[in-house]
Amino acid sequence: MPADQAHAATAGPCGGIPVGTEEAPAVLTLDDGGIVCDWNDEGEALLKYRRDELIGRHVSLLLPELSELELTQDGRPNPHLGVRCRFGCHFQAVTRDDERFAIDLFLNLLGSSGHDRRSVIVRRTE
Repeated sequence: MPADQAHAATAGPCGGIPVGTEEAPAVLTLDDGGIVCDWNDEGEALLKYRRDELIGRHVSLLLPELSELELTQDGRPNPHLGVRCRFGCHFQAVTRDDERFAIDLFLNLLGSSGHDRRSVIVRRTE
C-alpha cells in the first residue's frame, strides 16, 4: 500500500488524529480565557494531574507556550495558533512532576455562542 494510502487508512476524521495509536490522546476542554473546564482520564495519565487539581487553572500550567498565545482573537480561534497546530509544529507539555516532552496539539472550537469552549487534544510525539 502506498504511504499516502496507509496514512489515510489510519487518520481520523479530516486527517486529524490517527486512530489505532498505542496511546489515546488527552482531551482538555477550555473556556475562552484558557481555563481548564474538564479533561479525560487519558489527560490524567499523560500529564500526571488529577482532574480536581486542574479544573479552574490556566492551560499554560500544562502547555507553557500557551501562556504567550491568545486562544482566541475576535471570537475565533487564534489563526497563528491554528497554523502551528495544522502544520505539525510541536509544542511542549509539562507534567506534575516537571517531566517535559514534545506533543502534537489540535485545537477545536466547541459551540457557536458567546460562551464558546475549546477542545484541546494533546498527543505525545514519538
